[in-house]
Amino acid sequence: MPLSKRFLKCEHLRLRRDFARVLGGKCKAADAVLVVYAAQNGLAFSRIGISVSKRIGNAVSRHYVKRRIREAFRKNKADLPGGLDIVCVARPRAADGRTDISDSLMTLVVRASQRLNLRVPPGA
Repeated sequence: MPLSKRFLKCEHLRLRRDFARVLGGKCKAADAVLVVYAAQNGLAFSRIGISVSKRIGNAVSRHYVKRRIREAFRKNKADLPGGLDIVCVARPRAADGRTDISDSLMTLVVRASQRLNLRVPPGA
């Protein structure tokens, strides 16, 4: 598999402080499947963090949803805006196997990135 199609370690958000920074930025977009928070990261590529709560179901179904979100990001990362840290929070509807997570992720990331560009810095 070409390197551009793989999900690399550097594309993961892992640290609590990274999650807190993105969630604290309050730039979000949501639909019935996902809630996507975004913040600029100053890098040439985007990174993703995934949060799936126990409301989704047992460990097997939570991991299934995580894998589907990770795969949607991997397949579409070339089409996503660069330089973003993204945190995806799954809603219970994401556990349904017929739900198109990829379409939802793409739409919400684009919407959140547009909101980031419209923000006026404080004091301006």
